[in-house]
Amino acid sequence: MNRPSDTVLNTVSVPDNFYQVFLTAQNYVKNYFSISQTDPEKGSIKFSGERYILVRAASMSIEFFDMMALLYKDRGEKEARTLSYNFLFDIAHSIGKADAKSFFSKMKVIDPIEKLSAGPVHFAYTGWASVKIHPLSHPTPDENYYLIYDHPYSFEAQAWMDKGEKAQFPVCVMNAGYSSGWCEESFGFPLVTAEIECRAKGDRHCRFIMAHPSRIKDYISDYSKKAYIKYEHYEKIDIPEFFKRKRLQDELRKNKIHLEQLIQERTDNLKKTNERLEETNIALKVILKQMEQKEKNDKEIFLTNIKQSIMPYINQLYETNPGKGQKVLLDQLKKNIDQIASPLIARLSSKYLNLTPMEIKVATLVKDGVVTKDIAQIMNVSLNTITSHRYKIRTKLGLKNKNANLRSYLLSIDE
Repeated sequence: MNRPSDTVLNTVSVPDNFYQVFLTAQNYVKNYFSISQTDPEKGSIKFSGERYILVRAASMSIEFFDMMALLYKDRGEKEARTLSYNFLFDIAHSIGKADAKSFFSKMKVIDPIEKLSAGPVHFAYTGWASVKIHPLSHPTPDENYYLIYDHPYSFEAQAWMDKGEKAQFPVCVMNAGYSSGWCEESFGFPLVTAEIECRAKGDRHCRFIMAHPSRIKDYISDYSKKAYIKYEHYEKIDIPEFFKRKRLQDELRKNKIHLEQLIQERTDNLKKTNERLEETNIALKVILKQMEQKEKNDKEIFLTNIKQSIMPYINQLYETNPGKGQKVLLDQLKKNIDQIASPLIARLSSKYLNLTPMEIKVATLVKDGVVTKDIAQIMNVSLNTITSHRYKIRTKLGLKNKNANLRSYLLSIDE
């Protein structure tokens, strides 16, 4: 049954240009809450057929912050407060949006200001706070939206004051969340509310600024230049963000996926690089093997050419009964050719042994059994020079043991 309409707006204070629309909303909400059903046996409280629940105010304010501070004491008071703040704001913002959507359907309103008007009245009837909207407000349906208002009897600030505790930060986070949720649903674009002054921390008012997220810092800065509180106070105000935790988790998930993709790409690139290196190594091994085989073939051809092209003529010269002097020259020529074809020369010339040409000559004579004195005469150098060469040859060959015979070692190489 509809009750007589009020002619005086007493649940909310608004500028004159909003008076009539809010008075209409007050009469609707008053009538809505006048139809109540309480059934303790079923644990049910209903207004106009819509079920409600009663929650003790302090449990959603100071006691909630105290509980979170206890749970997160190992992480510090600041993190506990941030977690509490974000949780309460998200819950209240969600409730505000849901309540607004339900009321708009029942009131059958379309205009954003008419939608907004039911919020503060519903706010008052459900015990959150009364609302005073300031004349400077201009709630336009765009990014220039600006609403500055007070909650003179905020349940959150009152809970702290009733406990006799002075807060170090604005505590009316659920008031901020609910009102921004309701207005966001009314105007159809994102809105956020920050409490800039709070009675629980000793300020004159529980005052809020609501705006589009892109403009709220500018509005707070403009307000701070005219406020009675020091400017620095407003620089520290927390600006809540609806489900900030979800946004951060989404960003973290995206970054994780991107990082995993980068790792996979680098892994694939490394795999391809390794495959190319393996192919290159195989190719190099084939080339080296071919080179070694070619070198071996070249040596065999060289030895064959010496044996077939040179040695027959030397043997024929021996058969001509050369004179003594000629025979000496032939003997030396044959010996030199044998030395050239000997594996010993190739091994002694190896870059790993690093023997000099003179040391190779001395080593070859030692291998042939020529004594040190005769080597000196053949090479026309002093005995000490040959002794020095023998010492260097032994050192380079790794013959540190004095009992190891140099000629025997050289013969083993020549095999």
